[in-house]
Amino acid sequence: MVTTSNQSEHKEQQLKQVITLLSDGEYHSGQKIADELSVSRAYIWKLIQQLQAYGLELESVSGKGYIWQSPSSLLSDNKFLLALKALDVNYNYFLATDSTNQKLKENFKDKALVVAEYQTSGRGRRGRNWSSPMATNLYCSYGWKTELPVQQMGGLSLIVGISIVEALERIGFKNLQLKWPNDVRVQQKKLAGVLVELNGDASGDLEVVTGIGLNINMQTEQRAIEQDWTSLSKLNGKPIERQGVLLTILQQLQINLEKFEQLGFVFFQEIWNRYDESFEQAVEIIRGKDSIKGIAKGVDQVGALLLERNGVLETVYAGEVSLRVGEVQ
Repeated sequence: MVTTSNQSEHKEQQLKQVITLLSDGEYHSGQKIADELSVSRAYIWKLIQQLQAYGLELESVSGKGYIWQSPSSLLSDNKFLLALKALDVNYNYFLATDSTNQKLKENFKDKALVVAEYQTSGRGRRGRNWSSPMATNLYCSYGWKTELPVQQMGGLSLIVGISIVEALERIGFKNLQLKWPNDVRVQQKKLAGVLVELNGDASGDLEVVTGIGLNINMQTEQRAIEQDWTSLSKLNGKPIERQGVLLTILQQLQINLEKFEQLGFVFFQEIWNRYDESFEQAVEIIRGKDSIKGIAKGVDQVGALLLERNGVLETVYAGEVSLRVGEVQ
């Protein structure tokens, strides 16, 4: 007897097979894919429909077949897994899940990396939805256990943003900026976001879940995204292999977390200010229905925003606030 669980696993494997076939960026007819999977052409059409519903950017051309416009390999091939092993991470891979942060929180482990090709309930800061088209971008969460007290964790999301920027610069990307407290941007367009969640004893022995969403190969407009965005492939003009991007970010994140634990955020203060999109810019800080306006003056030694209002320097902590650049008249 075939169980529902077995059926689900089998279908997931078939979806992976279709994605892998299309990852060469060439046209594949429905019949050719059906022959590869030993199923009917009608069944392949259903699989393609599901992948498109998940956001995979496929195009169908009469007489040619299906083509993936910005192809990339799945984040589960053997060469990639070997590279992850060298970084001493506990790797957990999902074709689809609700949220990588949620999955890691449910089964937390130090140095655990949870990656999904698609999220049904991806989240950003302040409960915002994070658009997660299938096998297109990077959606991952990294587990880190630390003895630092919660009072010293204020700059952590900034550290993660710095790590992403430094990693992308190593790959060759330029003109990257950081928007306080958790966005990576290029020319006022969002490229990546960070969501840090803490659990454990406030005095130490904290379980830190660091979620990263990075737009890599996204090309088409996403109705769920309310702000201007860009992706690495838009910046580079060609599809980007996601494996190398993830490995480089993970390497840089591990380096910076160690420095953060030993030296605190003060070590990164000037680095952040160098990339700060809003430095010396007019900004508006929004907290609920209230807002304040002033001139951004970078961040202090714990990662709080320094805001100049009427010649007086004030400190703004992240919490449930958002920042808009260029709102002061």
